[in-house]
Amino acid sequence: MKRNRIAVIGLGRFGHSLAIEAQKNGIEVLAIDRHESLVNDIADQVSEAMIADCTNPKAITAVDWQQFSTVVVAIGSDIKNSMMAVIHLQEAGVQNLWCKVQDRYHAALVSRMGVQRVISPEEEMGRRAGRTLKYPDILQQMQLTENQYVAEIKIINIVEQRSFLSTLRLQDLTLLAIKQKKHSQFESSRELPDRFHPGDKVLVMSRTREGFAWPSLL
Repeated sequence: MKRNRIAVIGLGRFGHSLAIEAQKNGIEVLAIDRHESLVNDIADQVSEAMIADCTNPKAITAVDWQQFSTVVVAIGSDIKNSMMAVIHLQEAGVQNLWCKVQDRYHAALVSRMGVQRVISPEEEMGRRAGRTLKYPDILQQMQLTENQYVAEIKIINIVEQRSFLSTLRLQDLTLLAIKQKKHSQFESSRELPDRFHPGDKVLVMSRTREGFAWPSLL
């Protein structure tokens, strides 16, 4: 069985942030870039860092890729180099390959090449910003499946328990956990307070096809 270990190729803002966040969450990270300065910047914050040009087949063959559960190609600013790296990694037998893309054209190309996950940070941030404009009470949101999402919602005004539960039923939402303002962490939602107060937070899951049809608790 492969260890919880990934490789991140390309250490621009996205690749750098991904590598550090993964390492903080207990995942061993090999960070790779052809620029020495970018590798030096992250070397002390990940398990291993190396200077290599992964558009070069010789650089690819120098690494045992089978030790990684996931390999992320984060060379999103150069479509040609990104695709070359994907091709070489596929030839090296990488099974779970993620790729950061620059635009929809780039996304379409790597999708046809069979990468397991296409990452479009700017597009996702745009969708998230649009949802936040409509639902400013949503603090964080995460997609689980195509039509299934989890969101952390901050209570803005006093909400009675009956009104809150009615909203959940109407929008087919599942309450997962509650964090009252006076507490430091989320707790089981088995026992609900009589009312929610400003500053309280809830975790809810959507089971609707519309995705983010969240209750606006303003």
